[in-house]
Amino acid sequence: MNRVVIATILALPLVAASTFAQARGSGPADQATAADTQSVENHIITVSRSGESHAKPDLGILIMSIRSSSPIADEAVAQNGQKAAATEVALAKLGLAPADYQISSVTFAQAGAGLPHFPGQNEIAAYDATQYVYVFFGAADLSDVGKLTQKTAAVIEALRKAGAVPASSGPPYVLMPAAAQGTLIIYTIKDPAQYEHEALQVAISRARDAAQEIATGAGVQITGLRNVQSGYLAGNVVPRSGASPLEGLRYRWFTTKSDELQIIANATLEYDFK
Repeated sequence: MNRVVIATILALPLVAASTFAQARGSGPADQATAADTQSVENHIITVSRSGESHAKPDLGILIMSIRSSSPIADEAVAQNGQKAAATEVALAKLGLAPADYQISSVTFAQAGAGLPHFPGQNEIAAYDATQYVYVFFGAADLSDVGKLTQKTAAVIEALRKAGAVPASSGPPYVLMPAAAQGTLIIYTIKDPAQYEHEALQVAISRARDAAQEIATGAGVQITGLRNVQSGYLAGNVVPRSGASPLEGLRYRWFTTKSDELQIIANATLEYDFK
């Protein structure tokens, strides 16, 4: 079997083959190259192209965490429960309703997880109980940077007094995105369907045009579309997994920029030719 690879560019990891796949972030240092590949094999032209769309974030999310450690699991949970209750009181005093924030369920880990153990050291010396606190800022807040900064500072100080700390300062087992290290607020869009559709249409159009160019250059004729695969590509921040502070959020796309969120789609088209 002869296979002719016409062009290959470093592929960006595919998160999933469905529209539920996710992309995050917009840090230039973490920007990956889009997946553009094409090949000809067994009278089939296969072309992959990426497409992008851009949206203005309409939701800011302040991420803090509350953590407690104890040799007894119940005590760690109880301590975290007290901090969570204090957090709710502090946010209520600032005029925030329950819909304006979210406190995640408790997760457990061995204290010092990810760190080396000495010979003879007990496997579990203590338990860490962790919950994440998400405070939401709507489009009205995002429209005035000065007011957003003041409001954010007031919330951070209130949460600090209640026992919360920045999520990015967590222990080693917490997976905070590299582009978001030291960042307290990330941004997203509540309803990305329109922008996902736009990105996917751009990807399909580019793949279709590229396939036609290949056929024209090779002096062959496309006779039909055999298969289409589409999905979304990982963006600029590490994927959501493990104990990531992003795990408790229902939103699919994240960025550290307040003015732009990029969505990248991928489409692979297979054409028969003669």
